[in-house]
Amino acid sequence: MLIDGVLGPAESGKFIVEHGSLVKINQKGVVKVAEQILEAAKDGSIKEALFLSPELHPKSGDKEAVQWVFLVDTINFSFWPDEGAHYDVSWNGKTYTGYFSACAAVNKAIAAKIPVLSAEWMKNVTEEEIDRIFKSDSGHSIPLLEERVKAINESGRVLLEKFNGEFYNCVMKSERSAQTLLKLIVENFTSFRDFAEFHNQKVSLLKRAQILVADVYGALQGHDDIADFKDISTITMFADYRVPQALAYLGALDYSQELLDQIGEGKRLDNGSAAEVELRGASIAVCDEIVDYMNKLRATDPRYTDVREVTAMEVDVFVWGYRRIHAADVEKKIPFHRTRCIYY
Repeated sequence: MLIDGVLGPAESGKFIVEHGSLVKINQKGVVKVAEQILEAAKDGSIKEALFLSPELHPKSGDKEAVQWVFLVDTINFSFWPDEGAHYDVSWNGKTYTGYFSACAAVNKAIAAKIPVLSAEWMKNVTEEEIDRIFKSDSGHSIPLLEERVKAINESGRVLLEKFNGEFYNCVMKSERSAQTLLKLIVENFTSFRDFAEFHNQKVSLLKRAQILVADVYGALQGHDDIADFKDISTITMFADYRVPQALAYLGALDYSQELLDQIGEGKRLDNGSAAEVELRGASIAVCDEIVDYMNKLRATDPRYTDVREVTAMEVDVFVWGYRRIHAADVEKKIPFHRTRCIYY
């Protein structure tokens, strides 16, 4: 259990697949994707770093980098624009979309000497100022502006009340355990509580909380052993709307016609609905199965005995990146589900 009778993400994924009816794991697809990722690990084409886009992410490996990660992951949700709107932000001569646009906006604010990494600033910042900082190049406000302000204000308040203003102190309390840090995040910061109820069982998907753990791990690697989490491989993939789409395209997930009818033509799913929970839970479960099969191949198949272990987090990064590279083809064949919420 994670907290208060809530299953952790890995257990939640298994439970959801066992009790769901709209999404199924395709074992032939699991084998295909596992071999594809192992080949990428073998030839080095898989991205080793979880901490993506080096031109945007801090390289300092210090407390300030951890605070940057915490702020960005506090608002790391729902960047896709409403119909007729755009959300893109330019920084240093390059235009970014989605999550990377928020990174660019934070860096622009830091360059303008706005103290966005201060817990005091986070606690007290107004909606007007957040709107100004995260405004897109086209003049559109960032989606869910009010909810982002609420999340930033809460994060700043909790940092001041419990961690002397620095998320680094929360990382210290984890004692090099990814699971302990995950629990600390969920227990203390309510905006990260990505929970649902499915077949009378409380489950957790925890996309943002787990990405925060992974980003701290990535940001401090080679700089500070406080984030040398010995159990980092227990972090699952990060259940959102693009990775399930790509996993279905690659053949590892099978969508029922009933599900396709619910998500096609720009339709939206409510956060916590059965279809949405199944999609996200199945992507956690299938990525764990892909990892298990890769480990089996590494132990038994001469082609892969010298290949290093690949974690579920890296499966996520690989599949997410694959979708971006093959976006046009993926979009033609498999729709992605749209859910407007603060959890992803």
